[in-house]
Amino acid sequence: MTEIRDSWRDVAAKAEAIGLKLRLHLEQEEQAGTEPPADAPAGGTRAAIDELGTKLKDAIEAFGAAAKDPAVRSDVADMGSLLKDALVTTFSAVGADLSEAARGVGDVRRKGGGTPPPPEPTDTVSDDAG
Repeated sequence: MTEIRDSWRDVAAKAEAIGLKLRLHLEQEEQAGTEPPADAPAGGTRAAIDELGTKLKDAIEAFGAAAKDPAVRSDVADMGSLLKDALVTTFSAVGADLSEAARGVGDVRRKGGGTPPPPEPTDTVSDDAG
């Protein structure tokens, strides 16, 4: 069980590291962001929409830059490997538990215990129709 927890902790740690790197890229993009146009009205719905559009553009550019960052690419590849290992470890443990449980059920039935099989169906329809 410890091996399973360790595998998933590794996945979580790698995901956190990737998240930090993506956040850094986003912050860098925000710092290098553009100022709103001089003719843009201050306040109001139009300004909010313009700001939202700018933030969305900055985020897309930051994620694009992050995708080109060798450290981020390496972390994503490592995370994929860690995720695969965690899934294999988890499903191996589940398979072993199921196998053990099935063996236990077979042992109980061989010794005459457990739930008896259902009774054979009986024919309750008579042939007096003719």
